[in-house]
Amino acid sequence: MTEFRQGGDGRGVVRGLHVPVLLFALLVSGCATGPGLRAAVALPSESLRIRTSDGWSLAMRRIPSEGPARGRPVLLVPGLASGDVSLLLEPAHSLAGWLAAHGREVWTVSVRGTGDSDRTDAAAGRMPGYGLDTLWREDFRAALRTVRQRTRSEQVDVVAYSLGALLLYAYLAEDGEGVGAAVTLAGPTRLDRSSPWLVGLAELGSGLVSREDTLDMGLLSSLTAPVQAWLRGNPVERFVFDTRNTPRERWRRFASCVFGELSGGVVEDFVRMSRTGRFTSREGGRDYREGLARVRVPVLVMAGEGDQLASVRAVHDGYLALGGPKAWRLLGTRTGLAADYGHVDLILGDRAPLEVWTPLLVFLERAASGRVTR
Repeated sequence: MTEFRQGGDGRGVVRGLHVPVLLFALLVSGCATGPGLRAAVALPSESLRIRTSDGWSLAMRRIPSEGPARGRPVLLVPGLASGDVSLLLEPAHSLAGWLAAHGREVWTVSVRGTGDSDRTDAAAGRMPGYGLDTLWREDFRAALRTVRQRTRSEQVDVVAYSLGALLLYAYLAEDGEGVGAAVTLAGPTRLDRSSPWLVGLAELGSGLVSREDTLDMGLLSSLTAPVQAWLRGNPVERFVFDTRNTPRERWRRFASCVFGELSGGVVEDFVRMSRTGRFTSREGGRDYREGLARVRVPVLVMAGEGDQLASVRAVHDGYLALGGPKAWRLLGTRTGLAADYGHVDLILGDRAPLEVWTPLLVFLERAASGRVTR
C-alpha cells in the first residue's frame, strides 16, 4: 500500500499506501495548485504575503475591479487542499475575474499548505497536525483582517467554496465580525449525510493516517490526472463533475496541476464529522452548528443537485441551522436548469456565470441594501 507523507523538511516522501485516504482526499479536494497553473493566471492582480498570529506566511492576491468599484470588497476562500488558483483558472472561467468584471474588488487567499503559502516545516516551527479550528481561527481570520485593513472597509463580503465554507461557518458561529454578507458554495455541515460511499471511504481510512501526518497530494495528482483526462466514466468524473456542465478538457487543466499538502488533522476532523454528524471544534467544546443560530449576517447557501461529495442534504443542514437572513438555491434540473451541478461545476461549469455567479452577485447586492429577510 502507498502513503505520501510530508517530511519535517517540507519534502514529500513515500511510505506505505493508504489508498482509501488518498482517494478520499483527491475527491473532496476542490482543486489543485501548482506552478503550471499559477503561471497561466492572466488576470491583473497584486500579490502579497500576510502572517498569521501563530507565525505562518500566507499568500493572498488582490484583483482590482474593472472600472470604479461598486459594493463591498469580496474575499474568496477556496476548497480543501487547493489554493486560490482554483478560483482563477482562466479569464473565461474565473469566479474572481467575473466578479472583478462586474465591479467588485476581489481578494483571494491560499490557506497554509496550499498555493504559495507556507508548508509544514517542524524545523521552522510550522508543526504538522493542524485542523479546521486552526484554519479558521488563524488563516481565515488573518485574511479577512487584511482585506478590512487594506480596503479600509468595516465590512467585507465573503464567498467560500467547499472546505472554505466550513471555515466561514465556524467564523460566523463565533462572532462573524467584519462580514457584511456571505455565500457558501457546496459547503457540507453534516458529513454523515454525505453519499454512503464517501462516509464508508472515510471510515475505512480513519485508522491509516494519524493527525501528525501530512499528505503531499502532488504525486497523487500527477499520477491520476492522465487517467482522468481520457478514461470516460472514471470515479472522479462520476462523482466530482457533470460533463453536461464542465468540459473534460477544462477538468483536465483543473486536475493536472499540483496539489498542496493535506494535514492529517483535517482528515481526522472530517472523519469525526462523518462518524458523529456533529460540526464542532476538535475537543467538542464549541458547537459550530449551534452557533449558526445566532448568526445575523445574510447568507446564501448554494448546493449542486448532482454533487456526490457535498450532498444536498449535507449542505442544506447549514442552511437550516442559520438563524438570520438567508436564502437557499438548489442547482439542478428540479429548479429548471439543463443539468444537475456536480461539486466543481459551481466554479468551472460553462453556465456557472449565468446560473451560479449571477444569483450570487444579486444576493450580495440585495444584502447590502437590506433586502434579504429570514
